[in-house]
Amino acid sequence: MATLELINLGKRYGNKVWGARNIDLVVDDKEFIVFLGPSGCGKTTTMRMVAGLEEVTEGKILIDQTDVTILPPRKRDISMVFQSYAVWPHLSVYDNIAFPLKLQKASKSEIEVKAKRVAEMTKIEEYLGRFPRQLSGGQRQRVALARALVVEPKVFLMDEPLSNLDAKLRVKMRTELKAIHAQTQATTVFVTHDQAEAMSMADRIVVMKDGSIVQCGTSDDVYFDCEDMFVAGFIGTPPTNFITMTLSSSDGSLMLKNNIFNYKPKDKNVEILNRYDKREVVMGIRPESMIVSKEKKNDTVFSSKVLVVEPQGSHQIVAIQFNDKIIKMIADPFPKVLPGEEVYISFENERIMYFDPETEKRIR
Repeated sequence: MATLELINLGKRYGNKVWGARNIDLVVDDKEFIVFLGPSGCGKTTTMRMVAGLEEVTEGKILIDQTDVTILPPRKRDISMVFQSYAVWPHLSVYDNIAFPLKLQKASKSEIEVKAKRVAEMTKIEEYLGRFPRQLSGGQRQRVALARALVVEPKVFLMDEPLSNLDAKLRVKMRTELKAIHAQTQATTVFVTHDQAEAMSMADRIVVMKDGSIVQCGTSDDVYFDCEDMFVAGFIGTPPTNFITMTLSSSDGSLMLKNNIFNYKPKDKNVEILNRYDKREVVMGIRPESMIVSKEKKNDTVFSSKVLVVEPQGSHQIVAIQFNDKIIKMIADPFPKVLPGEEVYISFENERIMYFDPETEKRIR
């Protein structure tokens, strides 16, 4: 396999609109990288530049230290799986898989061995004699995966390959794709807007916004150690709750205040906020880090009446009205919480993130 390096990569449409800009990234050999972000953030544009399907406006693309920026797709030693299955309807499953090897003028025996191997890997060996019209959507996507894998590319690209599948099959295919990657050890770049896909599959996640990378890290990094409010708000279901607080000092101790509760930061957060030189700060707390109780406790921060409860089986989502916004919290499935009931809320102090309300960047 290979390394992939993007150096100051950018794509401009016309004179002013940048689809992607200042993309700097190194994908290690055998790594599974996921580009994650909302529609229009530049993730697919970046992948298409790597594939050679979009002309690069600025920057370089290196595969195994070789500059491929201006090479046509066929000379880059990459394979790509698209959102649409893009299998040839007039060819059997076997011939679909074998086609790229025939283009490489591989021998008949080599084609047969490799086609059957990837068919077994993608669990479609029993369908080799069938045509795409005789297959389900999930089976057709497996054919596309097998066809891309059979040429043993240096870099394997996947552009939202699961988005056309139903929810249950998508979850199953996530696991199988991860298992296939463990077998092939292919250097892989995967594009998705689905955070669950990204979190469950990636070695590292590249979070993108407005054509640029805002954070790159492991699933734990982008979930627990967010660089800014966009990442904290984009990743997680329900997303992070943001509460604007005013910083004050009382008897030499820091205090955070708003019109509903006062909160005294602890441990490392005291050091972080002591270095902060502005009056307002945004407290970011994930729903599972706001502890819901039916009884008041020593560490209770504030109480509120429940607005809505969303049962989820393994847990319940408890929503409250907090000034002009709704805050959601994750509670255990039992005891059941009811709308209109008074609940008492405490915080996991070590899981609180603080952000500058002007720059929206994490305070560290």
